[in-house]
Amino acid sequence: MTPIPPELVLEVLTYICGCRDDLRACCLVCRAWRQLAQPFVFSELSLSLESHCLPWNRKFAIYPHLAQYVTRLNIWGGNWGKIDSASFVEVQPPLLEGPAILKLVRQLPNIKYLKIYDFFLPSEREIEILCHFTRLEWLEMHDVIFSQPTDLLDLMSQSVNLRGLHITDMEVRSPTGEPIGPSLHNHVDAVPKRLRNLKLPDPTESPYIVSWLLGGAFDLGDLIDLTLSWASFQTKRDLMGPQSFSYIDSFVNSVGAGIKRLRLNIETWEHTSEVHVNYMLEHFISKRALSSFIALDTLDIHSINRYINNDAGCLVDIERLLHHVTLPNLRKICITTRFTLNTADDLPSYKELPFWASLDRLLASSQFPSLQQLLLFIEVKNIHWDAHKFGLRFEDSDSDDEDSLSVVIPPLVTRHPWPEHPPTVDDVAAMITEQMPTLASQGCLLFRPAKMGRF
Repeated sequence: MTPIPPELVLEVLTYICGCRDDLRACCLVCRAWRQLAQPFVFSELSLSLESHCLPWNRKFAIYPHLAQYVTRLNIWGGNWGKIDSASFVEVQPPLLEGPAILKLVRQLPNIKYLKIYDFFLPSEREIEILCHFTRLEWLEMHDVIFSQPTDLLDLMSQSVNLRGLHITDMEVRSPTGEPIGPSLHNHVDAVPKRLRNLKLPDPTESPYIVSWLLGGAFDLGDLIDLTLSWASFQTKRDLMGPQSFSYIDSFVNSVGAGIKRLRLNIETWEHTSEVHVNYMLEHFISKRALSSFIALDTLDIHSINRYINNDAGCLVDIERLLHHVTLPNLRKICITTRFTLNTADDLPSYKELPFWASLDRLLASSQFPSLQQLLLFIEVKNIHWDAHKFGLRFEDSDSDDEDSLSVVIPPLVTRHPWPEHPPTVDDVAAMITEQMPTLASQGCLLFRPAKMGRF
């Protein structure tokens, strides 16, 4: 077998570096593959139990050079407050308080990307271990609850090279009952973190995070990539106070002019018994806040609720959001949405909605002179199509009597004839193209299939 030249190996790796299984298989081909693939194979490490650290400690003791390749670390805390985790996993000490994790962390000098999940009130020792990663450039925190503001500040203080910060469902508590915002805002680091990429949860739930970002711990002058999540709440929920909205307005005024890419995770809601309001969406519309994003190049809008029937209805909100703003540099808009098509009438009903024409006129207007592409990621759900088209019959499976009682649900009577097959993404794309003729004639419309997630 002819050996693969190392130069060719490096070229191949640039195309498959995200395929860990393929890389492991490549390591078996020849020595050149084995040596050159190691930085890719060992670049990421995931830990959720103390016992996971033991085999890695043994491996790094035998091959210490492998630890140098680890640049990404994912840690699941698993300490969910009152949940008795011992009932479904083996009894172990908290992950970041065990000797094995401490030994492992000390062998990882090149961690630049850290993701922490499910940490409920991390202890002082756990915070200390997380502070070991002084070369950190990217930090993600998901479902993390800090017992006091100083824990969060201590965790962040060592990350002087931080360029990316993603926060999802983070909470900071105050043991004294004092306001959290001033404690975070007034903190000043010797070296402010110059973020370039930032993702924030809905500020209606945690306005103190926005206050913290506007304080002395950060310098947001380099921020170009921003993700905001806007949740829907029941209308009986108390509205945010004026001070909270002032934090948001100050943040937008501070960073808006430099943002190149903006992602909006907009939660929509459709429920028969309760009315929900997206306060951040309504605030941005009323304040015409998107006008501050004068350098915006790409706008990415995603509907994040997996459970409602008509995510495509959020296009009405998108039209409202963009209606009174001018974005001179916006080249690309990406919208991810879902169409639920369970009957023969559903697709024609979407066609009759008036916002298609409104959105077509708006995006083709002088308010968006640089727009080149409207990319729609579409998911089609039709899991009840056959049941509505052919009906259902339920029989008592516990009875041997042929005349046993059965329940029959007849086929649904619709205004439009049933097609042979349920609509697809291509059918939805054809409908939208017909309803948005101006953008279609300019070659701006593009469509892709999508799978919806929560984020």
